[in-house]
Amino acid sequence: MKSKNLILGLFASALLFTGCANNNTEGNKEKNEEAPVEEESTSSSKDTLKVAMTIELDSLDPFLTTAGDTKTYMDQVFDGLLDVDENGSLVEDLAESYEISEDGLTYDFKLKEGVKFHDGSDFTADDVYYTIDKLAGITSGEALSSNFEGVTDLEVVSPTEIKIILKEKNNSFIYLLNQPIVKKDYEDNATKPLGTGPYQFVSYTPGEGLVLKRFDDYHNQDHLAKIENVEIIRVPDAQSLVLALNNKDVDLASGLTYEQIDQLEGVDIYSKPQNLVQVFGLNNDIEPFSDIKVRQALAHAINKEEIIETAAGGRAAALYTTFSPALKDYYNDQEDPYPYDVEKAKELLKEAGYPDGFAASLTVPSDYRYHLETAELIQAQLSQIGVEITLDPVEFSTWLDKVYQNRDFETTVGGFIGYTDPIRILDRYRSDNTKNFINYKSEDYDEAIAAAKSASSQEEIVENVKNAQDIIAKDAGSVYLTDPDLIYGLNEELTGLKTYPVQKLNLEDIDVK
Repeated sequence: MKSKNLILGLFASALLFTGCANNNTEGNKEKNEEAPVEEESTSSSKDTLKVAMTIELDSLDPFLTTAGDTKTYMDQVFDGLLDVDENGSLVEDLAESYEISEDGLTYDFKLKEGVKFHDGSDFTADDVYYTIDKLAGITSGEALSSNFEGVTDLEVVSPTEIKIILKEKNNSFIYLLNQPIVKKDYEDNATKPLGTGPYQFVSYTPGEGLVLKRFDDYHNQDHLAKIENVEIIRVPDAQSLVLALNNKDVDLASGLTYEQIDQLEGVDIYSKPQNLVQVFGLNNDIEPFSDIKVRQALAHAINKEEIIETAAGGRAAALYTTFSPALKDYYNDQEDPYPYDVEKAKELLKEAGYPDGFAASLTVPSDYRYHLETAELIQAQLSQIGVEITLDPVEFSTWLDKVYQNRDFETTVGGFIGYTDPIRILDRYRSDNTKNFINYKSEDYDEAIAAAKSASSQEEIVENVKNAQDIIAKDAGSVYLTDPDLIYGLNEELTGLKTYPVQKLNLEDIDVK
């Protein structure tokens, strides 16, 4: 049997890319590392932590959740078998330990004893069986997640032991096991989510927010929440968010822009590359974007440095492919095959049969100011080559339905959260992946992904991951733009905020200084 330490050593992701400069603002204290905790405490003089959210939650049910922000907030309520630490390495959560067979097909998990759900019931291997069975569709015949379709069997060995058996070796699978575990046969997660996490659900009001309360019987007593209550408050307007932070109406906000942080007072700023890929998505199934010359022309016509300086205030890394340099061990560090060159863009359009350009719509989630500003810049930049872009700003929930799920779009701007698993980042553009919203198709790309999943060494994984990045970049599957820093603002009276190379918040760590 391979030990878990060997597997983690083989597949754990690299430390964060740290090439972004600090921009301190008067009255604010910039922090690129977590704030020091001056005194350890399990109780706080502050009884409610108020967190701002800019979008509506798409679902409280972890089986149905799609949006990264929703997963971040509901991560306070649910635990997985595994979790991720600040370096992006996998660590045990509901699992006490695990082993993977030599052939990579059998995963043996030993579960923690004494873990309780928020209703006081015991967590057992039956709950893990129920969760993964639902995701894999073993009993129902219909998988809720394509990521789990490779699971062929599950065996409960004892209340604290379970085997997961795969059809074929998949080096990505271990990273899926931070998936929230739900209680067996519990069917009310969409309205009253029930987990084992550090906070328990109290209420959710669409348009207003989510209320959580500390779970005193949390299985990780070393991480018992410092602040008893959490209110996650809907603040959709950028200026209202600034006022709310300055007035202490909210204590914590993420996804701040550089313009917002210049207006903040009494707020500590945390800024980290976030392992996100912002993309100018092109629907490869429709004309003219089915023509590689058109896609190449658009790639040449977009000035990424202008986007970084104007929309991100310099706080972003330019990308050339669908992968962030945040995972530096897996990043194919090479030159952009389609650098900014307006004349080359015009030449390619002419070769494609569009000497005077063409018209297209750009659907963008209006809830995300960075994406909206990027879309406006792209509109102006593409006008230089005769491409007339009409902006179609929609709410994020509409964007998810229209663009991501139904692929009913011409072009779009959006951001896709990264994972610590490099294969999963790239797998979303595999030809038969239901999440391949741009309809990109490449046999070579698919083969590189398959080879990375079945590789027997770290070197093979790295080689194939880098090869896949090169293939989709040269195919100009879309135009890959930036990895913007994720900027948090935290009430200066509080401390303990930690940052991760994935979209993640551990609210239980936050305390009064």
